[in-house]
Amino acid sequence: MSIKNNNRCFVCGMKNPYGLQVHPEIIDSGAAVHIECTPPEHMQGWAKILHGGIISTLLDEAITHIGIGTYDGPAVTAQLEVRFRKPAPTGVKLFVSAKRTKVSRRIIEAKAEIKLSDNTLIATGTGKVMPVDDSFAP
Repeated sequence: MSIKNNNRCFVCGMKNPYGLQVHPEIIDSGAAVHIECTPPEHMQGWAKILHGGIISTLLDEAITHIGIGTYDGPAVTAQLEVRFRKPAPTGVKLFVSAKRTKVSRRIIEAKAEIKLSDNTLIATGTGKVMPVDDSFAP
């Protein structure tokens, strides 16, 4: 299986009409990542409250882009742990940030958080990311 970007990622794919279409900003070769996102109402769990799976997905995306920037190539999540702090409303801009915490040859560790514009902490996450290449076969 070849690893390639067809621009249809649920989170960052611009060709995915059902996705979030975010633009992760990779800083300092993967030392940090910033994402801004306003999830629409159809991504709710309870009325007007963002589904926890979407919150987890945003944390995952930020952590994965730490790996992409660090490895300068494709990377995938090896482990993700999420802690939900407060509900996030739909239709409101979220600010996602991640920082690299550890680098080894095969694994990058990072932590991430999602906040509202007033600095309310919505969720935190920690994760591990591993590089993948054309020899990857599921």
